[in-house]
Amino acid sequence: MTIQLKWVGYSVLANLVLAVGAHPPLAQASVETERLNPIIPGQAEVNSQPAIPTAQAATAIITDVQVSETPEGLSIVLISDQPLSVGDSQISGNALITTIPNAALELADAETAEQFAPAEGIALVQVSSLPNGAVQVAITGADAPPVAQVSTASGRLVLCVVPGLVTANTDDSDALQVVVTATRTEENILEVPRSVTVIEREQIEQQLAFTNNLPDILGRLVPGLSPPTLQTTTRGLTLRGRNVQVLVDGVPQTVNSGSGFELNGIAPEQIERIEVIPGASAIYGDGAAGGVINIITRAPIDSGVVYDISVGTQLGLTSIEGDSFSYDFRLGVAAAEENVDGRFTLTYEEKNARFDANGNRIPPETGISDDDRVSLLAKLGYDLDEAQRLAFTYSFYQESLDTVFATDTSIFAIPGTQTARAVEIGNVNYNAPPRLTNHILNLTYRHTALLGSQLDTQLYYRNLETVSGFSDLRPLGFPFPLFPSIFQSRDQISEWGARVQIDTPLGDAANVVWGADYSQESNEIAALFLDPAAFDANQQLNIVDEFSLFPRYELNSLGLFAQAQWDITDQWQISGGVRYENFDFSVGDYQLAFALAAPRDRRGGSGSANDVSFNAGVLYRPIPEVGLFANFSQGFSIPNLGSVFSAADTTFDISNDLALTPQEVNNFEIGARAEFEQVQASIAGFYSESDLGSAVQFNPAT
Repeated sequence: MTIQLKWVGYSVLANLVLAVGAHPPLAQASVETERLNPIIPGQAEVNSQPAIPTAQAATAIITDVQVSETPEGLSIVLISDQPLSVGDSQISGNALITTIPNAALELADAETAEQFAPAEGIALVQVSSLPNGAVQVAITGADAPPVAQVSTASGRLVLCVVPGLVTANTDDSDALQVVVTATRTEENILEVPRSVTVIEREQIEQQLAFTNNLPDILGRLVPGLSPPTLQTTTRGLTLRGRNVQVLVDGVPQTVNSGSGFELNGIAPEQIERIEVIPGASAIYGDGAAGGVINIITRAPIDSGVVYDISVGTQLGLTSIEGDSFSYDFRLGVAAAEENVDGRFTLTYEEKNARFDANGNRIPPETGISDDDRVSLLAKLGYDLDEAQRLAFTYSFYQESLDTVFATDTSIFAIPGTQTARAVEIGNVNYNAPPRLTNHILNLTYRHTALLGSQLDTQLYYRNLETVSGFSDLRPLGFPFPLFPSIFQSRDQISEWGARVQIDTPLGDAANVVWGADYSQESNEIAALFLDPAAFDANQQLNIVDEFSLFPRYELNSLGLFAQAQWDITDQWQISGGVRYENFDFSVGDYQLAFALAAPRDRRGGSGSANDVSFNAGVLYRPIPEVGLFANFSQGFSIPNLGSVFSAADTTFDISNDLALTPQEVNNFEIGARAEFEQVQASIAGFYSESDLGSAVQFNPAT
């Protein structure tokens, strides 16, 4: 069930407050207004604020209203005993409404105050008194709001009215679908010389009726993507057989340590659309050997206020009981007025147990079952002027495991392949409760007319912390004395970065996008050793020690890029680009969690490497609705450095013994895309190769 209400006429900040604490009066629900400043020939723009009558100013008496048809439209003359001034103007429906402050009507002929169809394109002219000591002139267009120019003379006010024109609807997403991910600028999808898949909001809403697990939604809608079934993790998720880079509004979610939680950073209900670029790409830097998935959050509205309330429920039919009953709730408000817009969305979901076809409980899985989910999206945009816009986005997402069940580890002692099963263990008292928490802060600035170019800048910060459920290794019989009996893992990942790009036209048919990216990423995965005696006695999981699965290390990256495009003719286009990436890493001394023998201690170190990647494409459009393309693109991937540090022995010198080389992938693609009014289709063939794999290889001799 979704309920949407719309009120207009409040400021943005007031509406955001009212959404939480109060309800606006229903009497205003049907009014839509837009500010319009009348134009006075030869004078400065009129102040749109309404004039307030004062005791010192004498009230002007309007004695006559003269309406006459002109070649352009209509002339309305108000005759008064004193000069008239113009207050605020606004549009309501097809009516242009103008206020004349500090005035009153005393007409010799009252019929002149209301005239029907006085000119072609004008349905009604009404002049009436307002209770605040002002006069209102309402001009209603037959098909669209009219446009008026106002001039004043001694004792009279003249409105020169031109009927409004009905404009064609240019918001045709089928005929002109704009994407931003493939080239880092807004581009007609038919002008992108490579495969692109766009998942619109409507498709996401349809999939949410079946699942709100984002990897599953992508698996159903993206060709070539293979997600792990019923898992929120991206471990095992590939696009065209290789790993992908995930972005949220351009903010990287893919990290070097391979946490696997790239798609857990935002609730699907807060997504406007998803753009997927399959095939190797280096346009955003490291990690896109298989392609890019850019998740774009809900867009602002044009004007007014929209409230959104949604309540839903799910029930497992193979075991209809309280444990399988799940529910969700969403509350949102979006508002815009003049040059300010904002959006606030809060979602809560309680996911209970899943059962298989035989009615047996499936072991709990964070993000899938037996957990609670809270997410928040807050956006605020401000148009400094017609060319400049500043926008801020904050996203919060948290999943918390809430269950008295766990995976039954006794099945590991049974020979052969066994079906996983759940066992009730009762309430567990965690020092570190199992949960995932993700914060994203994103600040963007755009200047569309800076020295003939468009400037886009972005400053972002992302923080991810995950704590897993506990693992009891005692039934597995590990003989190593340095292994823990019971432990949890904790990921702590943060990244901040900045992007600067400039889109510079080169004549009328070419342009180049150039700029720089910088990021600083911090990764750590710790093993929390737990007290087995306290767990056996009272289900208490006390942390007694902490060691490194992956030690804390930093990865810094600086990328310089340029991407050019040239429309040779209306049918032929060529494009190409280059990106240089330099990165360095550092890790301090650390102690390994899982060591086969003493000592645990390892020495830290540092290192650096670089990469240069190219891309080129050609596009041919025999007709405007069809594009044929061929493309070559390179991507690169830095190996998981945490796995290197966790496998190092006591003699390994990180600074000197690690010969770090990125994996470089070459992707060749040809294809065709068609975008007609009711039919969209695409087909592509690709070949992908690389000399190196994506993991670190140890040389036994060195």
